[in-house]
Amino acid sequence: MKLLKILSFFLIFLIAGCAPLQKADLDQAQGLSLGGDDAEIVMRIGQSKASGHPVSKGIDRFAELVNEKSEGEIYIKTFHDAELGSDREVIESAQQGTLDLAASSTPNMVSFTELFQVWDLPYLFENKDEVYQAVDGKPGQQAKQELRENGFEVIFFPDYGFRQFVNNQKEVRVPGDMNGMRVRTTNSSIEMDDFRAWGANPTPIAWGETFTALQQGTIEAEGNSYSLLWDSNHQEVLDYATEINYNYSSDIVVMNKERFDNLSSEHQDVIMEAGQEAKTWQRNLANEREEEAKEKFKEFGIDIYEPTESEMDEWRKQSEEVWVKNVDQGNLDEEYLNSILDELGKTRKEIFE
Repeated sequence: MKLLKILSFFLIFLIAGCAPLQKADLDQAQGLSLGGDDAEIVMRIGQSKASGHPVSKGIDRFAELVNEKSEGEIYIKTFHDAELGSDREVIESAQQGTLDLAASSTPNMVSFTELFQVWDLPYLFENKDEVYQAVDGKPGQQAKQELRENGFEVIFFPDYGFRQFVNNQKEVRVPGDMNGMRVRTTNSSIEMDDFRAWGANPTPIAWGETFTALQQGTIEAEGNSYSLLWDSNHQEVLDYATEINYNYSSDIVVMNKERFDNLSSEHQDVIMEAGQEAKTWQRNLANEREEEAKEKFKEFGIDIYEPTESEMDEWRKQSEEVWVKNVDQGNLDEEYLNSILDELGKTRKEIFE
């Protein structure tokens, strides 16, 4: 029956004179090929990143795996490019149950668990190996549990990447060079504190509005990964990049917990297994694409500055006041921070010495 439907669809297409497929036609074709037309369970997932971004590709891969593993019983329709709303909007919709699943960068999830503020501390993670060790280990499990208590089931953590500083004003080598710059940030108070520590003026703006804000001069700079910037065409409104890896921002895919709990145990297993497989697939893609995007930036004409070792010491040491303000003054969960440091086998002193 499914084969007949697919053949009928393409027969209509041919009779129509091979006219270009419209979006609705593509959606219908995708639904037929993945079993969406007659699936027992149909769900939607929304997020704000461009459809070509590694996070988006990982979500598409997750949807494919769910369909395959459920033998067509579950069909997940993916929506990218903020089609269903900003990070905040889709996450709130998933919490309320008006959307089945949603994805967001973790800094935009701090309203649901303050543990993610700890992840935002500058220079907490030195490299991707440390990130994966913490996210896949006990610290990641603890964050998942807190989100369960707030109405979410965490499916997996896609790799978003280390943030770099980019602007359209001038070359920035050391923190003092960005003095007074208006910088777009997420809603993370930690990221805002980062830029205050470096002398800039942080301005939280929704991701979908950032390109226009740069274009119109509302802001002059932002912090983000090369791949997200390139996939969202931000090279068109930027001129300079400074590779400082000031924090790692994970992404997160969540499902409305009640919706998840109402699935059969077999279907729950399918969702979680697909998430784990998609995570591994996506991380490999993300690391490849980050290097590719950096090279594309250079080819486009963006000036990328890589600080010297002494200059990097300056970035780190000047950001230590963010730790003092938020850890020493009790604004963050110090016990949770210590659990991350213990997982990684290092100390706070080693980060800044």
